[in-house]
Amino acid sequence: MLSVLMLDVRTLAFVSSLGGFLMAATMLGIYFAGLRSRAVLAWAGAGLTLGLGYLLGHLLQTVPVPIPAWQAGALANATIGFGYGLILIGVQMYLGRRPWVLFMVALALVSFFSSFVFPELRESLRLRIIVLSGWYIFVLGYAGLLLWRAKVPGMRLYFRAAALILHCYAGFLTIRAAYALFSKALTTSFVQDPLQLINFLLSMIFGFCFAMALAVMLFREKQVELKQLAQIDPLTGINNRLSLDDFATQAMARSRDADLPLSIMLFDLDHFKQINDRYGHQAGDKLLKAVAEHLTKVKRGSDTAFRYGGEEFLVLLPGATAEQAVEVAERYRSSLADNPVDIGPDAVTLTASFGVVEWNRAESWDALVNRADQALYQAKNAGRDQIVS
Repeated sequence: MLSVLMLDVRTLAFVSSLGGFLMAATMLGIYFAGLRSRAVLAWAGAGLTLGLGYLLGHLLQTVPVPIPAWQAGALANATIGFGYGLILIGVQMYLGRRPWVLFMVALALVSFFSSFVFPELRESLRLRIIVLSGWYIFVLGYAGLLLWRAKVPGMRLYFRAAALILHCYAGFLTIRAAYALFSKALTTSFVQDPLQLINFLLSMIFGFCFAMALAVMLFREKQVELKQLAQIDPLTGINNRLSLDDFATQAMARSRDADLPLSIMLFDLDHFKQINDRYGHQAGDKLLKAVAEHLTKVKRGSDTAFRYGGEEFLVLLPGATAEQAVEVAERYRSSLADNPVDIGPDAVTLTASFGVVEWNRAESWDALVNRADQALYQAKNAGRDQIVS
């Protein structure tokens, strides 16, 4: 701490700009690496604007310029404020909310021109700190709140880490504003005051930490997205067979722990190969999509559907006995038969054969599926378009 206090505040103002520039470079690197998102560009703009704001404050106070110092300070403060605004705009874009672009531009302009209108703002550093801190605290606090409350599977911890950084810095700015209310030492932006020195130092640390938090968050998002893609059948949009083991393991564990039944429904479309050969693969794909849509509408909210392979589908039915599972299968069988699918020249009526079984807790998952498969083939051998349990 003593070494920090010995540093010249103008030097720290320059060092503070590095945190913003690092954030901009990190976000631009991520953007050009392939994550083309408006939110990433907004955060890159935030880092660049924050870096420029602190650099302007440093240069315009140390290099002779043909404008008054208070105007230079007003420009630097407005630039920094807009940088914080871009952080919020990026968060809003990232979470799919409407960004407050015009509002933040208006606040930056008001911040700059208010020093021309109100002499008190250009004459009192304490008043400027209180007013500007209120703006910064609101923007950072609200951005952090949005991230903290966001509910995206697999992302909660990463959202909250970024939110915590925003809230911690907003907390320091709150302390700084309270200090400004009582301190008489704040006479110029570059007074050698301990809290001013810490402010510039923490702004650099904030830029570095928030950039790292965003980078980790964005890469985690891509990881979650790739995992989801690996678990989803690209044609039908429902879960694929690769994801079945995880779902089955969890369903069996919950069934055992809660002492509840668990059933599965395995069904296969009747004469699908003949339909596919007659109308072509595009028509076959359309039929498979229609099957998945019917399945999604008919299944219970607690059920999970999978494309098991080709024209074969499997449904996990937690909490369902074999009798209840048969009722679900019958709803689906009748829905499928009663709703022909228009594939262009013709409307094709689809039927399916079903094997429905309830889990015996002494058996493995493979044994359960094997029983369902045997029941399915019994349904096919018995004439198709029926359910065997």
